Amino acid sequence: MMARLALLVGIGLATSGYTSCSFKSGSGSGDDVPGGGSTFSSTLKLRNVSGVETSSFVFGEQIRFEFEIENRSVRTMHILFSDAQMSDFLVVTGGTIQIRWMWSETQEFAMGSTELVLEPGAVKAYTLVWDGTLTDGTHLPAGNYQARGLVVFDGYETNPLKPSEFGSPLVPFTVR
Repeated sequence: MMARLALLVGIGLATSGYTSCSFKSGSGSGDDVPGGGSTFSSTLKLRNVSGVETSSFVFGEQIRFEFEIENRSVRTMHILFSDAQMSDFLVVTGGTIQIRWMWSETQEFAMGSTELVLEPGAVKAYTLVWDGTLTDGTHLPAGNYQARGLVVFDGYETNPLKPSEFGSPLVPFTVR
């Protein structure tokens, strides 16, 4: 088992031109999630500049993304990443898969593996305040959108909207 994990990590590091992750659990076997279901639970909340959770923002207003991932199992989970990027936030045009903005597009991440350790029941939170500026320097125009927070998962680099317990459901919001 450890040899297979080492091989997977080695492959991940050898192909570190993109970001991927894998995870391993601590000791134990079988289904270790009380009541069954997913090992991880992910949520995203959007807040305005006053810290109030909302789904409606004024054009140019800052949006605070609060993403949390929880280890629902009774085992310690180790999530391994091929570089220093562990999370991301993105915005899509409402009702589509058109990505309007991704936080990671303007970031640089150190090479080398990174590990996130989540004890049983532990929650890891990632927070980002975004001023609505898109990669091209313009602001997100008025309209309907959806946001997602995520811990980088296998397949993220080709489809960050792929269903995954490492990513929150899409959260709708409007800019007016």
